[in-house]
Formats: sequence, structure tokens, C-alpha cells
Amino acid sequence: FGGKKEGGGGGGGGGMMDQLAMFKKAQEVAKKKNELDKELQAVDTIGSAADGNVKVTVKYVPPQLPANPNPGYDVVSVDIDESYLGEVSAEDLSAALVDAIRDGETQSTVMVAEKYQELQSDMTEMLQGMQK
Repeated sequence: FGGKKEGGGGGGGGGMMDQLAMFKKAQEVAKKKNELDKELQAVDTIGSAADGNVKVTVKYVPPQLPANPNPGYDVVSVDIDESYLGEVSAEDLSAALVDAIRDGETQSTVMVAEKYQELQSDMTEMLQGMQK
């Protein structure tokens, strides 16, 4: 931390300005992350199993820091084909539901990772801009 001291004498204050700039950049990143989390929460991801006969809609739940630092997923709806429901065993239906939920969570995780990769690129650009 602290500023670069150029030319040895007088002035001062450069370190404080660098820290203030870093703080402002950190605030920008936090704001972008919050906006991204809200955007991701609004997206429905549909997982499916049993040849599309079981579909589950999943929503991303961002981490709730510091109490719960891990993201999660909520199942918001389940759609089971009626003809499939009439012929499937309870065990197979249960397995298909689990598979559909996992599929939805996997798709949501991929989407979140892609969006966070974009945020990381923005952060890298901001940090590089500060070093110039």
C-alpha cells in the first residue's frame, strides 16, 4: 500500500490518493457484483431428466455474507409429464427428480461461472488501469 515516491522531496499525500482510488475501485467492483447477483437471481434455469418427462426450474441464490458464504439454488417449480407419471415407479420418479434438479443446478452453475468470469475481467482491467 501507499504511493510511489517520486523525486524524494516534499509533497506527500500520494499514498493517501492511491488508497482512496483503490477504495473507490473496490466499491465499484462490489456494486457490479451486487448487480450481477440480482441479474442472476432473476434467471430461471430448467433442468430435465427422463427424456424430458421431468423438468425442474431452478433459481440461483447468491451467497449471503458473512452468515452463509456459499451460493445455493432453489427449486421453484416441477413439471412432470402426466403420461410418464402414470407409468413410472416411485423409485424411478424420485431418481428422475434428483437428476433434473442436478441438471438445473449444473446449468445454473455454468451460467454463474461465465458471468463471474466477465466480472473478473472487469476487475483485472480496473486494477491494471490503477497501475498506470
